Amino acid sequence: MSTWIFDRRLISFLVLPLLAGCLAVPDVARRDAGVLRKPPETVAVANRAVVIGGPPGYCVDRSASRIGGARPFVLLGSCASIAGARSAPAPRSPALLTAAVTDGGPGLVRSLDSLEGFFRSEAGRRALSRVGIADSVQVLETAVEDGAIFLRLSDRSEVAGRAVGPEYWRAVLPLNGRIVALSALSLVDRPLTATQKRRALDAFVDRMRRENPTI
Repeated sequence: MSTWIFDRRLISFLVLPLLAGCLAVPDVARRDAGVLRKPPETVAVANRAVVIGGPPGYCVDRSASRIGGARPFVLLGSCASIAGARSAPAPRSPALLTAAVTDGGPGLVRSLDSLEGFFRSEAGRRALSRVGIADSVQVLETAVEDGAIFLRLSDRSEVAGRAVGPEYWRAVLPLNGRIVALSALSLVDRPLTATQKRRALDAFVDRMRRENPTI
């Protein structure tokens, strides 16, 4: 079983930023003096150590992301939706994708199996909750695959902003000496099945690994 740098100081980082930006994701185009801006497909964060990019048809929503700082958070959505242009690329079943990145920190080694067990505990579910209440979260499924942990979660807590579906998929994996948390969600008014969200997350993980090859 592979191990990598992780501890509870990082757990709060990985779970709490989940909806920091995506609840505010707008439906309107980004326009400046009437000129349509083309949203970027990728963005470099963490002192350019990690490149964030999604599957085909997804772009970075910079207005709903925190690009700088030690703990960047990036929201990706349909390029067509972000640009406000139907001619722009778009996935067939668009999800909301998020990425959060932090340093690993030397000496904080934890196996993926023990992390999987933590997320099923009361403390882990409390950390995963959008409002910090363990009973609001159900861990529906977990799997350790190819050096990453995948979690299918349901969080029925109420938060301000645009309504996202309670069920979502999340992956946590190491990339270029950082810990990266990736999520695939959907809006209540644009629901996706669990399978569609998992497919989007798998494609997200694949793109992230291509953009960040092991050095």
